[in-house]
Amino acid sequence: MYSEMFMRLKRIQKLDSHRPLRRGRFIFCLSCSLALLGMIAPELPKNDPPHPPLQRGDARIYNIQIQVQNKLRTTGWPMLPHTNWSQLDVDSVGVSDATSKDIPFTAQETTADPKQWQLQIQQKDYTVHFRALAFSSELDNRVASSIPWPKEWEASVSEYVQPSKFIESGDSIFVDAVRDNGDPRSVPVHIAAKVLIRYCLQNIESTGRYTHSKGSITTGIDVKGARRAVRDGKGSAADLVCVCVATLRAAGIPARPVVGITNADTVGTLTVDPHYMVWGEYALPGAGWVPFVPKRMRGTVDGLSTTQPWQGLGTLPWLNRRIPLAYNFNCGDIDRGTQNLQMIFISSPK
Repeated sequence: MYSEMFMRLKRIQKLDSHRPLRRGRFIFCLSCSLALLGMIAPELPKNDPPHPPLQRGDARIYNIQIQVQNKLRTTGWPMLPHTNWSQLDVDSVGVSDATSKDIPFTAQETTADPKQWQLQIQQKDYTVHFRALAFSSELDNRVASSIPWPKEWEASVSEYVQPSKFIESGDSIFVDAVRDNGDPRSVPVHIAAKVLIRYCLQNIESTGRYTHSKGSITTGIDVKGARRAVRDGKGSAADLVCVCVATLRAAGIPARPVVGITNADTVGTLTVDPHYMVWGEYALPGAGWVPFVPKRMRGTVDGLSTTQPWQGLGTLPWLNRRIPLAYNFNCGDIDRGTQNLQMIFISSPK
Protein backbone atom coordinates (compact mmCIF):
# COMPACT_ATOMS: atom_id res chain seq x y z
CA MET A 1 0.00 0.00 0.00
CA TYR A 2 2.77 2.42 0.96
CA SER A 3 4.85 1.67 -2.11
CA GLU A 4 1.80 2.03 -4.36
CA MET A 5 1.02 5.49 -3.00
CA PHE A 6 4.70 6.42 -3.14
CA MET A 7 4.91 5.59 -6.82
CA ARG A 8 1.62 7.32 -7.65
CA LEU A 9 2.54 10.52 -5.82
CA LYS A 10 6.09 10.34 -7.11
CA ARG A 11 4.75 10.40 -10.67
CA ILE A 12 2.59 13.41 -9.85
CA GLN A 13 5.61 15.37 -8.65
CA LYS A 14 8.12 14.18 -11.22
CA LEU A 15 5.81 14.81 -14.17
CA ASP A 16 4.38 18.09 -12.88
CA SER A 17 4.91 19.62 -16.31
CA HIS A 18 2.13 17.30 -17.58
CA ARG A 19 -0.30 18.49 -14.93
CA PRO A 20 -3.70 18.19 -16.64
CA LEU A 21 -3.20 14.61 -17.82
CA ARG A 22 -1.51 13.30 -14.71
CA ARG A 23 -3.85 15.07 -12.35
CA GLY A 24 -6.80 13.62 -14.20
CA ARG A 25 -5.44 10.10 -13.80
CA PHE A 26 -4.83 10.72 -10.12
CA ILE A 27 -8.41 11.88 -9.57
CA PHE A 28 -9.70 8.92 -11.59
CA CYS A 29 -7.66 6.57 -9.43
CA LEU A 30 -9.00 8.10 -6.23
CA SER A 31 -12.57 8.00 -7.54
CA CYS A 32 -12.20 4.30 -8.23
CA SER A 33 -10.83 3.84 -4.74
CA LEU A 34 -13.93 5.48 -3.31
CA ALA A 35 -16.14 3.05 -5.19
CA LEU A 36 -14.07 0.06 -4.07
CA LEU A 37 -14.20 1.13 -0.44
CA GLY A 38 -17.91 1.70 -0.51
CA MET A 39 -17.28 5.13 0.90
CA ILE A 40 -20.08 7.58 0.15
CA ALA A 41 -18.38 10.80 -0.89
CA PRO A 42 -18.88 13.76 -3.19
CA GLU A 43 -16.90 14.29 -6.36
CA LEU A 44 -13.32 15.30 -5.67
CA PRO A 45 -12.95 19.09 -5.88
CA LYS A 46 -11.14 20.41 -8.94
CA ASN A 47 -8.29 22.52 -7.65
CA ASP A 48 -5.41 22.59 -10.12
CA PRO A 49 -1.81 23.04 -9.04
CA PRO A 50 -0.79 26.71 -8.90
CA HIS A 51 0.50 28.52 -11.95
CA PRO A 52 3.47 30.90 -12.31
CA PRO A 53 4.57 32.96 -10.51
CA LEU A 54 3.53 30.36 -7.90
CA GLN A 55 5.15 26.94 -8.03
CA ARG A 56 5.10 23.78 -5.96
CA GLY A 57 8.41 22.52 -4.52
CA ASP A 58 9.70 19.45 -2.68
CA ALA A 59 7.00 16.99 -1.62
CA ARG A 60 6.72 14.97 1.58
CA ILE A 61 4.34 12.12 2.40
CA TYR A 62 2.91 11.65 5.90
CA ASN A 63 0.72 9.25 7.80
CA ILE A 64 -1.73 11.23 9.93
CA GLN A 65 -3.64 9.77 12.84
CA ILE A 66 -5.94 11.66 15.21
CA GLN A 67 -7.54 10.00 18.21
CA VAL A 68 -10.74 11.88 19.07
CA GLN A 69 -12.87 11.80 22.21
CA ASN A 70 -16.11 13.76 22.44
CA LYS A 71 -18.06 14.47 25.61
CA LEU A 72 -21.52 13.97 24.14
CA ARG A 73 -21.57 13.48 20.38
CA THR A 74 -19.60 13.95 17.19
CA THR A 75 -20.19 16.72 14.68
CA GLY A 76 -17.81 15.19 12.14
CA TRP A 77 -14.20 15.54 11.08
CA PRO A 78 -12.92 18.14 8.55
CA MET A 79 -10.83 17.17 5.55
CA LEU A 80 -9.44 18.91 2.47
CA PRO A 81 -8.93 16.29 -0.25
CA HIS A 82 -7.10 18.54 -2.74
CA THR A 83 -5.51 21.99 -2.44
CA ASN A 84 -2.85 23.97 -4.28
CA TRP A 85 -0.30 22.71 -1.75
CA SER A 86 -1.48 19.25 -0.69
CA GLN A 87 -3.22 16.09 -1.86
CA LEU A 88 -5.03 13.54 0.24
CA ASP A 89 -4.81 9.84 -0.63
CA VAL A 90 -8.54 9.08 -0.35
CA ASP A 91 -7.80 5.36 -0.59
CA SER A 92 -6.07 5.59 2.79
CA VAL A 93 -8.88 7.29 4.75
CA GLY A 94 -10.22 5.16 7.57
CA VAL A 95 -11.97 5.46 10.92
CA SER A 96 -11.64 2.94 13.75
CA ASP A 97 -12.62 2.45 17.38
CA ALA A 98 -10.49 1.79 20.46
CA THR A 99 -10.10 -1.87 19.46
CA SER A 100 -8.95 -0.93 15.93
CA LYS A 101 -12.23 -2.14 14.47
CA ASP A 102 -13.38 -0.19 11.41
CA ILE A 103 -16.21 2.30 11.94
CA PRO A 104 -18.56 3.12 9.04
CA PHE A 105 -18.46 6.72 7.85
CA THR A 106 -19.50 8.91 4.96
CA ALA A 107 -18.10 12.14 3.52
CA GLN A 108 -20.02 15.19 2.36
CA GLU A 109 -19.28 18.70 1.20
CA THR A 110 -19.84 21.45 3.74
CA THR A 111 -22.40 24.12 2.96
CA ALA A 112 -19.83 26.86 3.57
CA ASP A 113 -17.27 25.53 1.09
CA PRO A 114 -17.70 22.75 -1.53
CA LYS A 115 -13.94 22.07 -1.41
CA GLN A 116 -14.23 21.22 2.27
CA TRP A 117 -15.33 17.72 3.28
CA GLN A 118 -16.81 16.63 6.57
CA LEU A 119 -16.58 12.98 7.60
CA GLN A 120 -19.80 11.84 9.26
CA ILE A 121 -18.98 9.17 11.83
CA GLN A 122 -21.35 6.93 13.76
CA GLN A 123 -19.50 6.91 17.08
CA LYS A 124 -18.54 9.85 19.27
CA ASP A 125 -15.07 8.45 20.06
CA TYR A 126 -12.89 7.32 17.17
CA THR A 127 -9.51 7.45 15.46
CA VAL A 128 -9.30 8.90 11.94
CA HIS A 129 -6.24 8.11 9.84
CA PHE A 130 -5.06 8.91 6.32
CA ARG A 131 -1.99 9.61 4.17
CA ALA A 132 -1.31 12.96 2.57
CA LEU A 133 1.22 14.63 0.31
CA ALA A 134 2.36 18.18 1.10
CA PHE A 135 4.40 20.53 -1.12
CA SER A 136 6.61 23.48 -0.31
CA SER A 137 5.71 26.72 -2.07
CA GLU A 138 7.72 29.11 -4.22
CA LEU A 139 6.78 32.59 -5.43
CA ASP A 140 8.53 34.80 -7.96
CA ASN A 141 7.99 38.03 -6.07
CA ARG A 142 9.03 40.27 -8.98
CA VAL A 143 6.44 38.79 -11.32
CA ALA A 144 3.78 38.67 -8.60
CA SER A 145 4.33 42.37 -7.92
CA SER A 146 3.34 43.23 -11.49
CA ILE A 147 0.04 41.33 -11.69
CA PRO A 148 -2.88 43.80 -11.86
CA TRP A 149 -6.27 43.50 -10.25
CA PRO A 150 -8.75 41.45 -12.28
CA LYS A 151 -11.86 43.08 -13.69
CA GLU A 152 -13.69 40.61 -11.50
CA TRP A 153 -12.62 37.61 -9.43
CA GLU A 154 -13.42 34.12 -10.64
CA ALA A 155 -16.44 32.55 -8.97
CA SER A 156 -14.25 29.89 -7.37
CA VAL A 157 -12.43 32.50 -5.28
CA SER A 158 -14.93 35.36 -4.99
CA GLU A 159 -16.75 33.55 -2.17
CA TYR A 160 -13.71 34.26 0.02
CA VAL A 161 -14.44 38.00 0.06
CA GLN A 162 -17.55 37.48 2.18
CA PRO A 163 -17.57 37.47 6.02
CA SER A 164 -17.46 34.08 7.73
CA LYS A 165 -17.08 32.62 11.21
CA PHE A 166 -14.45 34.66 13.14
CA ILE A 167 -13.73 36.65 9.94
CA GLU A 168 -16.04 39.67 10.34
CA SER A 169 -14.73 41.49 7.27
CA GLY A 170 -17.89 43.57 6.86
CA ASP A 171 -17.30 45.36 10.16
CA SER A 172 -16.41 49.06 9.85
CA ILE A 173 -13.20 48.35 11.81
CA PHE A 174 -11.74 46.58 8.80
CA VAL A 175 -13.18 48.98 6.25
CA ASP A 176 -11.45 51.81 8.16
CA ALA A 177 -8.19 49.84 8.32
CA VAL A 178 -8.18 49.52 4.54
CA ARG A 179 -8.95 53.22 4.13
CA ASP A 180 -6.07 54.13 6.46
CA ASN A 181 -3.68 52.50 4.00
CA GLY A 182 -4.95 54.23 0.85
CA ASP A 183 -6.72 52.82 -2.16
CA PRO A 184 -5.69 49.14 -2.46
CA ARG A 185 -6.46 49.20 -6.19
CA SER A 186 -3.84 51.88 -6.78
CA VAL A 187 -1.17 49.14 -6.59
CA PRO A 188 -1.08 45.50 -7.76
CA VAL A 189 -2.93 42.92 -5.68
CA HIS A 190 0.24 41.36 -4.26
CA ILE A 191 1.58 44.72 -3.09
CA ALA A 192 -1.77 45.72 -1.57
CA ALA A 193 -1.90 42.42 0.32
CA LYS A 194 1.57 42.94 1.78
CA VAL A 195 0.75 46.50 2.86
CA LEU A 196 -2.39 45.36 4.68
CA ILE A 197 -0.83 42.28 6.28
CA ARG A 198 2.06 44.35 7.65
CA TYR A 199 -0.41 46.91 9.01
CA CYS A 200 -2.16 44.12 10.93
CA LEU A 201 1.10 42.75 12.29
CA GLN A 202 2.10 46.18 13.56
CA ASN A 203 -1.21 46.88 15.30
CA ILE A 204 -2.20 43.57 16.92
CA GLU A 205 -0.21 41.89 19.69
CA SER A 206 -0.20 38.10 19.73
CA THR A 207 0.24 35.42 22.37
CA GLY A 208 1.78 33.15 19.73
CA ARG A 209 -0.61 30.31 20.60
CA TYR A 210 -2.69 28.40 18.10
CA THR A 211 -4.45 25.86 20.31
CA HIS A 212 -5.81 25.06 23.74
CA SER A 213 -3.88 22.09 25.05
CA LYS A 214 -3.16 20.00 28.15
CA GLY A 215 0.16 18.24 27.82
CA SER A 216 0.01 16.16 24.64
CA ILE A 217 -3.79 16.49 24.42
CA THR A 218 -5.32 19.21 22.24
CA THR A 219 -8.71 20.65 23.12
CA GLY A 220 -9.35 22.99 20.19
CA ILE A 221 -8.20 26.07 18.31
CA ASP A 222 -7.45 29.16 20.45
CA VAL A 223 -9.53 31.69 18.51
CA LYS A 224 -11.96 34.46 19.44
CA GLY A 225 -12.06 36.13 16.03
CA ALA A 226 -10.83 39.13 14.08
CA ARG A 227 -13.23 41.72 15.52
CA ARG A 228 -12.46 40.75 19.13
CA ALA A 229 -8.70 40.84 18.48
CA VAL A 230 -8.88 44.34 16.95
CA ARG A 231 -11.00 45.69 19.79
CA ASP A 232 -8.65 44.17 22.40
CA GLY A 233 -5.52 45.04 20.42
CA LYS A 234 -4.29 41.50 20.97
CA GLY A 235 -5.16 37.88 20.42
CA SER A 236 -3.80 34.42 19.73
CA ALA A 237 -1.73 33.49 16.67
CA ALA A 238 -4.95 32.17 15.13
CA ASP A 239 -6.69 35.50 15.87
CA LEU A 240 -3.87 37.32 14.10
CA VAL A 241 -4.55 35.25 10.99
CA CYS A 242 -8.24 36.17 11.31
CA VAL A 243 -7.39 39.89 11.44
CA CYS A 244 -5.18 39.66 8.33
CA VAL A 245 -7.80 37.69 6.39
CA ALA A 246 -10.64 40.01 7.43
CA THR A 247 -8.66 43.08 6.38
CA LEU A 248 -7.76 41.55 3.01
CA ARG A 249 -11.40 40.67 2.40
CA ALA A 250 -12.47 44.19 3.34
CA ALA A 251 -10.10 45.42 0.61
CA GLY A 252 -11.73 43.12 -1.94
CA ILE A 253 -8.93 40.52 -1.96
CA PRO A 254 -10.16 36.92 -1.57
CA ALA A 255 -8.46 35.41 1.46
CA ARG A 256 -9.02 32.53 3.84
CA PRO A 257 -7.64 30.92 6.99
CA VAL A 258 -6.21 27.41 6.77
CA VAL A 259 -6.42 25.09 9.78
CA GLY A 260 -3.97 22.21 9.63
CA ILE A 261 -1.54 19.88 11.36
CA THR A 262 2.22 20.31 11.54
CA ASN A 263 5.19 18.71 13.30
CA ALA A 264 7.53 21.65 12.72
CA ASP A 265 8.24 24.81 14.67
CA THR A 266 7.35 28.28 13.34
CA VAL A 267 10.63 28.64 11.47
CA GLY A 268 10.23 25.15 10.04
CA THR A 269 13.65 23.81 10.96
CA LEU A 270 12.89 21.84 14.13
CA THR A 271 10.67 18.80 14.57
CA VAL A 272 8.24 19.14 17.45
CA ASP A 273 5.20 17.26 18.73
CA PRO A 274 2.36 17.37 16.17
CA HIS A 275 -0.06 20.22 16.77
CA TYR A 276 -2.68 22.29 15.01
CA MET A 277 -1.78 25.62 13.53
CA VAL A 278 -3.45 28.27 11.41
CA TRP A 279 -2.04 30.20 8.48
CA GLY A 280 -3.55 32.34 5.73
CA GLU A 281 -3.85 32.41 1.93
CA TYR A 282 -4.87 35.13 -0.48
CA ALA A 283 -5.73 34.83 -4.15
CA LEU A 284 -3.28 35.95 -6.84
CA PRO A 285 -5.12 36.40 -10.17
CA GLY A 286 -4.43 33.61 -12.64
CA ALA A 287 -1.91 31.93 -10.34
CA GLY A 288 -3.51 30.42 -7.23
CA TRP A 289 -3.34 30.91 -3.50
CA VAL A 290 -0.39 32.66 -1.83
CA PRO A 291 0.29 31.16 1.62
CA PHE A 292 1.44 33.43 4.46
CA VAL A 293 2.22 32.92 8.14
CA PRO A 294 1.71 36.05 10.27
CA LYS A 295 3.50 34.54 13.27
CA ARG A 296 6.59 33.91 11.12
CA MET A 297 6.44 37.39 9.56
CA ARG A 298 6.11 39.33 12.80
CA GLY A 299 9.15 41.53 13.46
CA THR A 300 10.87 40.61 10.19
CA VAL A 301 9.04 42.73 7.59
CA ASP A 302 8.69 46.14 9.26
CA GLY A 303 11.60 47.74 7.43
CA LEU A 304 11.29 45.88 4.15
CA SER A 305 9.99 47.29 0.89
CA THR A 306 6.79 45.73 -0.40
CA THR A 307 8.64 44.88 -3.61
CA GLN A 308 11.14 42.69 -1.72
CA PRO A 309 10.54 39.01 -0.91
CA TRP A 310 9.28 38.51 2.64
CA GLN A 311 10.01 35.51 4.83
CA GLY A 312 6.80 33.75 5.72
CA LEU A 313 4.92 34.88 2.61
CA GLY A 314 4.78 33.15 -0.76
CA THR A 315 8.00 31.14 -0.65
CA LEU A 316 7.64 28.71 2.24
CA PRO A 317 10.20 25.86 2.05
CA TRP A 318 8.60 24.29 5.12
CA LEU A 319 5.00 24.34 3.89
CA ASN A 320 5.59 20.68 3.05
CA ARG A 321 5.49 19.99 6.79
CA ARG A 322 1.86 21.08 7.10
CA ILE A 323 -1.27 19.15 6.20
CA PRO A 324 -4.36 21.40 5.77
CA LEU A 325 -7.69 20.21 7.15
CA ALA A 326 -10.08 23.14 6.77
CA TYR A 327 -10.51 26.51 5.05
CA ASN A 328 -12.64 27.88 7.86
CA PHE A 329 -13.29 27.57 11.58
CA ASN A 330 -16.27 25.25 11.22
CA CYS A 331 -13.92 22.49 12.32
CA GLY A 332 -16.29 19.93 13.78
CA ASP A 333 -14.74 17.83 16.50
CA ILE A 334 -11.49 19.81 16.52
CA ASP A 335 -13.32 22.35 18.68
CA ARG A 336 -15.66 19.96 20.51
CA GLY A 337 -13.55 17.08 21.76
CA THR A 338 -10.01 16.26 22.80
CA GLN A 339 -7.47 14.91 20.34
CA ASN A 340 -4.16 13.12 20.38
CA LEU A 341 -2.24 13.81 17.15
CA GLN A 342 0.30 11.70 15.30
CA MET A 343 2.11 12.85 12.16
CA ILE A 344 4.64 10.37 10.81
CA PHE A 345 6.95 11.20 7.91
CA ILE A 346 6.93 8.43 5.32
CA SER A 347 9.04 9.57 2.38
CA SER A 348 10.18 12.46 0.24
CA PRO A 349 9.73 11.47 -3.42
CA LYS A 350 12.16 13.08 -5.84
